Order: sequence, then C-alpha cells, then structure tokens
Amino acid sequence: MSAAARDAAALDESDPLAAYRARFVGTEDPGILYLDGNSLGRPVRDLPERLTRFVEHEWGERLIRGWDEGWFDQPLTLGDRLGRVVLGAAPGQTIVGDSTTVSLYKLIRAALAAQPGRRTIVVDRGNFPTDRYVVQGIAAECGASIAWLDPDPASGVTVDDVRGVLTGDTAAVVLSHVAYRSGYVADVPGISAAAHEAGALVVWDLCHSVGALPIRLDEWGSTSRPDAHTSTSTAVPVRRPSST
Repeated sequence: MSAAARDAAALDESDPLAAYRARFVGTEDPGILYLDGNSLGRPVRDLPERLTRFVEHEWGERLIRGWDEGWFDQPLTLGDRLGRVVLGAAPGQTIVGDSTTVSLYKLIRAALAAQPGRRTIVVDRGNFPTDRYVVQGIAAECGASIAWLDPDPASGVTVDDVRGVLTGDTAAVVLSHVAYRSGYVADVPGISAAAHEAGALVVWDLCHSVGALPIRLDEWGSTSRPDAHTSTSTAVPVRRPSST
C-alpha cells in the first residue's frame, strides 16, 4: 500500500462520520466510490420501511387528515433543522420547497419585482448552465438586461469582478458559492456587501457547497436593508433572512 493510500485509510478510520456509511444501501462494496450524489445519492437502508409506513398509515389510514397532522409543518420543521445544521441560519428562515431551478426562477423574478426601475441581472458565464438558462429566460420574459461576468476559468468570480459591473440599474446578482468546474469558493460576504451597497439583491446557489463547506448565512448576510440577501441551495432551495 502506498503512503497516500495509508494516509487515506487512516483518515477514513478516524472520520467521525464513518459510522454513517453503513446506513446506506450498497456501501458494503469497498471497490465502489460513488461521487455523483448530487445527481442521485444512495438510498438509506430503512427507506423501504419508512415509505411503506407512510403509504399504509399516514396516507392510507389518515388520508386528508394528514395535512393537519404534520404535513403542512414539515417544510418549516425540516427547514429549521437544515438551517441550523448546514446553513448557519436561525429558525424561521429556511423552508424545503421546489427544485433548485424552480426556486431560482421564483427568486430572480421576485428580485426584479422588488426593484422597480432596475432591469439588469448580473450572472457569470462560468455559472452552472441551468442557472444561466434561467437568467436568460427571465431576461427575455421580462425585458431585462444581462450583465455577463467573464471570470478566470481556473478560479471564479471575485468581489472586484462584481463591483466592475454593478450600476444603479442592477436588480439582482446571481452567483454560485462554489464554481462547479474549478471548485473555486466565492467570497459570499464580500460580494453580498458589494451588491447591497449598490442597492441590488443577491441570489446565491449553494448546491455545490451545502453540507460540504462551512456556511454561515446569518453572519454573511447581515444588512440593514430589508430582504437584501436571498440564498438558495439544493436541499433548502429558498432562504430569506429577516431584516436587522
């Protein structure tokens, strides 16, 4: 075994999360290293039992009464748990909702509607394709303009890049926390502050960072401007912090 392999094995053995591996189907085969969890992750072993219990009891027996027996509260309950564990968001700010793409569409449209007289959306050409397509579609739909950023492909969008395109017409800045090609980690607090100073709203796609990197949305998005920081992620697509 090489030194690198020994180091990796030692890290695996000391990983405080290692015990959770056995909770997922298919992990008994050490020859498979599955890294495409963002598309379709492994199911947990007790999922069939839980789904059966839901279908036979919560749905099958309780029927429409299930809405008043917890279903309506689940998006908020789970949102608060995710906000606390992976987003650095206080209770009451996170919900589990639509897919990332649908949520991005809603948030960007809301940002335009909340900024009367501002018709420009900032987005970078290196952003995840779906995010760019949503911005392009909204611009065509609403008669808005797009200010394209062209960051270094080996890195990502910087504060200076954003400052260079911000104007009094900027309604929203749409960026990803982690560049999906290079792995570059954007300066969320710095970029958000620059956008807020220009009177713009910010939509952050956290799909490639949530659960993998430390995220502190309440600390990063503190502002005196109501609803001035909007963030999105895969598990928790919509997050709007309260004003301070």
